[in-house]
Parts: sequence; structure tokens; C-alpha cells
Amino acid sequence: MEPPSRLEFSNSSGGWLDCSASGSPQPQVDWLGADGQPAGDVPGVRRVLRNGTLYLMPFPAHAYRQDVHSTIYRCMASNSVGRVLSRDVQVRAVVTQSYKVDVEVIGAARGCTAVLKCIVPNFVKDLVRIMSWVQEPSFYIYPSLQGGEYIIILSLMMQFNF
Repeated sequence: MEPPSRLEFSNSSGGWLDCSASGSPQPQVDWLGADGQPAGDVPGVRRVLRNGTLYLMPFPAHAYRQDVHSTIYRCMASNSVGRVLSRDVQVRAVVTQSYKVDVEVIGAARGCTAVLKCIVPNFVKDLVRIMSWVQEPSFYIYPSLQGGEYIIILSLMMQFNF
């Protein structure tokens, strides 16, 4: 059983990769790091279980390690007959943290069209999707995803305060 090609998980949940193999004699399952060296246990951070699962434990933000939490792993099954390697598995831990979203006014004139852009910090940009815009108390605007930009174009029939 080959692991998936990607694993993304949060620091509060942890993550795991399953790998298993059968053969005669019964193969041993090990994990290799990006450098091809064995990826063994790291106390409180990573464990290789007897069943072939690589377990990445939940961890506090200050315990993030790039060599463990943002790297490539491969599963290796081996016995006296030979060995077989899995595909690369890109692992990425996302550390829960606060961030602020800003709005950029690209163009606006009273009585005309306004173009607003939602600015998301780079460190969460690929993890966040803009679902809607809200003007209090309950006016919802849904953005266009054309061109990969989260830009909204609206008619300024009412006054917006920026």
C-alpha cells in the first residue's frame, strides 16, 4: 500500500502516512527522509510505528522543524530478495496562527464602479479561499475568481467608508 503524494496537516492535529507491503519473506517497512537516510523516531515529534505508519505528532508552534514538518519522505519495503521504494510524499505542516486580511482599493469614484482587492498575507495565501465580502449588517458580495485574483467590482450606489 503506497502512501499518497501529499500530506498537509495542522500542528494541532498531527498527521500520519500509512505504508505496507507483503512478500516472501515478509518485507520490513522503513521511512526515508529527503536525503535518502532513514527517518527514525524524533521524541515528541515523529514516530515510525511497527505497522509501517509514519506518525507526525501534534506539536506547539515553537516546536516546528522544517526537516520534519516541511519535507519529502519515501516508504521503503525490503527483504532478502530486494527492496522497493514508494513515490515521494510531500509533507507540510500548517501552524495555526492569527493573520489579518486587508482590502486594497484599486479604483473608485462616487457614482461609478469600484474595484476592491482582498490582500491575504503570503504565508497563508495558498491555504485561504475568499468566500464572500460583507458590508455590515448583512449585505453579502460574492467575488469573481477570474484570472486567479480575488477582486470584486461593484457599483457605488451607496457610500463606502474605507
